Amino acid sequence: MREFDRSLLTDHEAPVEETFEFPIPVAEDWDNIVRRADKAADVIDRHLDFESKLQGRELRPNTLCPEQKVSLVSDLKVV
Repeated sequence: MREFDRSLLTDHEAPVEETFEFPIPVAEDWDNIVRRADKAADVIDRHLDFESKLQGRELRPNTLCPEQKVSLVSDLKVV
């Protein structure tokens, strides 16, 4: 048992691979993904702003009626 305890206490370091490339690559088309996400967020914001002006209250995606949800999804499909 003491040998086992000693083996646990000794330093056994696994080899560590260092990455010197910064920024670390996340995805090959990261810029395209971010651009599309920005456009999608913009479409959602504009759609909700337009609908909230018509109804006179602040709207959220889950409070939209089915017709408004279909319109929002079809607008997002274009993006």
